[in-house]
Amino acid sequence: MNFNKLYAICCGLSALTIFTTYIFVYYKNLEHFTSELQYGVITISTIAFICSLVVLIKKAKLLFSKDYIYTTIILILISILAMWYNQFLFVRI
Repeated sequence: MNFNKLYAICCGLSALTIFTTYIFVYYKNLEHFTSELQYGVITISTIAFICSLVVLIKKAKLLFSKDYIYTTIILILISILAMWYNQFLFVRI
């Protein structure tokens, strides 16, 4: 399975919100997950999502080629899920 490293990093960072929230909930430290920290995580995640869109547009021909198509689709789904979760958290704050 081939993937573009820059695109994978951007998508991974956009999913930062999911992993951060999971760690805080799993270790029962959600009271330490302050509003400022939530805004920071959401901001970083949103910037990474925008970067992933830029990479996706600039390298569309490569990312949707035969070798990369399945990985690209999976990374797109992860990024969209992360942005939906960011919106959910932002409304909750």
